[in-house]
Amino acid sequence: SITNSEVLDKLREKKASISQESPYDPTKIRKAETIIKMMLAEKGHQDATVEATTEDIPPNSIAVTFKVDEGPKIRIQKISIEGNKVFPASQIKKSMKLIKEAGPLTVFTSKDTYFDLKLADDITRIRMLYAEHGYVRANVLDPVVETKPQQLHRTLPFIRPPFPWGIPIPFKKKTLDRYYITIKIEENDQYRVGDVKVTGAKQFNETVVKSVLGLVPGEVFNEERLRKSFENLKKLYGARGYINFTAVPVQDFDEAKKLVNLNISVDEDRQFYVNRIAFSGNTTTRDKVIRREVMVEEGQVFNSALWDMSLQRLNQLGYFEEIKTEDAEVKPNPTQPQVDINLKVKERGRNSIGFNGGVSGIGGSFMGISYETNNFLGFGETLGVTLQGGTRQSQYVLSFTEPYLFDRPLTAGFSVFKSSFRYDQAREFFGLDPSKLPQGLGFENRLNFTQQGSGFNVFSSYPFKIWNRFGLNFGINHSVTSAINPATEEYFKSVTTQNNQSFISNTGAGSFSDFHAHTLIPSFTRNRTQGTPIFPTGGSSTSLTFEYTGGFLGGTVNYVRPTLDYRYFHPMNKGRNILAVRFLGSFVQGFGGTAVPYYQRYFLGGDFDIRGFDFRAISPIAFVVRNVNVIDSETGNSVARPFDDIVYVGGDTQGVMNIEYRIPVIGRIFTIAPYFDIGNAWVLRKDQLTRQIINSEGEITKEKVTFLPGTNSGFRASTGIEFQVMMPVINAPFRLIFAMNPNRIDRNFSGQATGLQFGIHEKRRDFKFTVGRTF
Repeated sequence: SITNSEVLDKLREKKASISQESPYDPTKIRKAETIIKMMLAEKGHQDATVEATTEDIPPNSIAVTFKVDEGPKIRIQKISIEGNKVFPASQIKKSMKLIKEAGPLTVFTSKDTYFDLKLADDITRIRMLYAEHGYVRANVLDPVVETKPQQLHRTLPFIRPPFPWGIPIPFKKKTLDRYYITIKIEENDQYRVGDVKVTGAKQFNETVVKSVLGLVPGEVFNEERLRKSFENLKKLYGARGYINFTAVPVQDFDEAKKLVNLNISVDEDRQFYVNRIAFSGNTTTRDKVIRREVMVEEGQVFNSALWDMSLQRLNQLGYFEEIKTEDAEVKPNPTQPQVDINLKVKERGRNSIGFNGGVSGIGGSFMGISYETNNFLGFGETLGVTLQGGTRQSQYVLSFTEPYLFDRPLTAGFSVFKSSFRYDQAREFFGLDPSKLPQGLGFENRLNFTQQGSGFNVFSSYPFKIWNRFGLNFGINHSVTSAINPATEEYFKSVTTQNNQSFISNTGAGSFSDFHAHTLIPSFTRNRTQGTPIFPTGGSSTSLTFEYTGGFLGGTVNYVRPTLDYRYFHPMNKGRNILAVRFLGSFVQGFGGTAVPYYQRYFLGGDFDIRGFDFRAISPIAFVVRNVNVIDSETGNSVARPFDDIVYVGGDTQGVMNIEYRIPVIGRIFTIAPYFDIGNAWVLRKDQLTRQIINSEGEITKEKVTFLPGTNSGFRASTGIEFQVMMPVINAPFRLIFAMNPNRIDRNFSGQATGLQFGIHEKRRDFKFTVGRTF
């Protein structure tokens, strides 16, 4: 049940360590016997015996041997609750966290093992349950613990009573001792809040103190609420420097009216000032990098609220392991009203390395690596490099950020980038098997193009109040999209967005879209997250951006793009697990008679929005009827024939919601995260996406693009589970993503002109790996 290493660790913890060459101490030996026996009892071996024997070893040594007989491991068969009328037995048992009846889950939790100290803790929890509902004089009598023989069927896979905990094996039975625990409760009467008086308060008047306490006469008395009220009162005084503040409640019971009258005796003590602030553990990070995030200054009144905010701001940097309140030693001066503060930090690895990759029969293969150092030379600068290449897309980015330019809270930086993307219709719709290509869809009639881009961005931001920042980003992007065949150029010439402006701006042979985008992006961010950037444990963050391209900035394209990104993290299960939610919404619209570039429209799918779908696989899909020149078998002449086609056109609006429930299994090293993603990219302004055609009279007209059913409406969703392993060198979680797509598209569509069948068959299940987080 217990290992030698566990015993040695416990003996060291209890100051009863025994080692070779140490002096023989009979008192320590007896203490060690007691500790080992208690450890076995905690594991369910209540009748274990531990005996230490000694043997003289000449010339002057003694060998000590602990003989251990664990005895049987007796489990809890039944817990009976008697005398309860207010709460059902099930609710009372649910309040017990350490002791449970034997069941399927206790095989893994071992909570069906009896230990008197654990039972005592759970009895305290039962009293707290009653006290939270006004039954402050409820009495839980000493439990009756009995051992009785129980005949058990051997079952598969566990030894349990027949059903429902296992499948019984015929003629296989065994009699074992089991614990039966009876808990008797005297509920007594329910009490309400009576008069509330405050004495000794000088810094704040009685009305302010009462409002912080929040105790309303006449409401049901709640001891848990009273405890939290005192915590709030301590924070109130701590913000004024009264760190030794104490408040003692004196309860006076009015038995006739069943009221609890409270007299809160306040001892404010002295107001403390900050004498000195020091840091330890920061071997690389300079003191000034930490100090500039600390909102408490030497010589000023100590403010516990500002100190807590300072720790939160330091955690948001991501330079250190999570800093907790207990990591700060606030030491009062015994003679002067001053405190010395020493903050202990543990630096994280400065370098963060990310990997991602995948193989898809449709999208090809790709592999990417990113490197970022978030505390360059210990001054807080961030240097990042991203390299990604594959059969379908590649991307290269270099970035640098200075968080405190000229020792002021002005963040500034730049990035330069180069990217390429290859679109191949055969891969997109029909996989790599050429036998699946529709008749007539040869190379000259397939949509194939390459898009290459390069540019740079410069950005800056400045804090507003405590958690807010205003930012400004200016960038120039040059993009060239080249047609590989005539069909592609014909398509982009015929599809327009508004004012008859197509995706085309002819600049030479083979290059049908040469865009120069000059962009200005004002932004507002509010970050109230707790914990570290990699492991947020609570709070929320909001980001609002408004991308303005063209217009007075120049360039060849004009469009606007507002975006909202909201993230919320809520601690669950007493802070052990985290519910994480993200909402992302955005739309893009051209102005000034120019189109939104094709590559700036919305295509979802991948690790960072809707997992389970291939990269850029979620988009409105439009029918396109093109004229294809074929040879007439009778005349031998070239004639134009209509040909049905489909193509991803990209949305002008996107909405995504991600929900994760993060369950740390081994600290923060290994985490399980069930997730649900939902969203889509839509074309809402359909009148801005039209197609030019020549009618029967030879006139050029426009018609609205027709979408495949289900691709421009509703939502796409993916659900599954992630296994996240924190990589110590990479300083980011390595993620295995198992996904299921409940509303995937898996059907055939008939073309509008010829009835040609197009099959779109998205995967029901998917598996990917990556490094980093979706959000």
